[in-house]
Amino acid sequence: MTGMETWSDEELERARRRVADSLPGLADFTPASLHEEWRRCGKPNCRCAREGDPGHGPRHTLVRREDGRVVTRQVPAGMVAEFAARTAGWVEFQAACVRLAGINAELDRRRLRRGVGVRPATAAEKGGPGSSRPTSPR
Repeated sequence: MTGMETWSDEELERARRRVADSLPGLADFTPASLHEEWRRCGKPNCRCAREGDPGHGPRHTLVRREDGRVVTRQVPAGMVAEFAARTAGWVEFQAACVRLAGINAELDRRRLRRGVGVRPATAAEKGGPGSSRPTSPR
């Protein structure tokens, strides 16, 4: 249960408008995640070899998927704050889309339950004669 079941249709429509109106403000995002890494160099006499030392860093990387592959790009120290805000914008954008989808699903559920906007299906929608939809040979 999402809690929206108790909202009126008008409340759902207002919530949908609010979320949809917020989307343009969320347009400045980077679809990726920002990571902070600390590494050890492996030299036994280096400070990073001491117990409790975090290692060398931080090194910030931007990780995203492109064409099904994971792509990593190093972010210069002077641009970390900018990309932190841009990746946070991506999280906000995704959350807004999930909220919008939830509201739309609840409105659709109500429409289907009431039968609002029901019209007879056309021959093309039924797949009957005159339909451009291919039929399988029997």
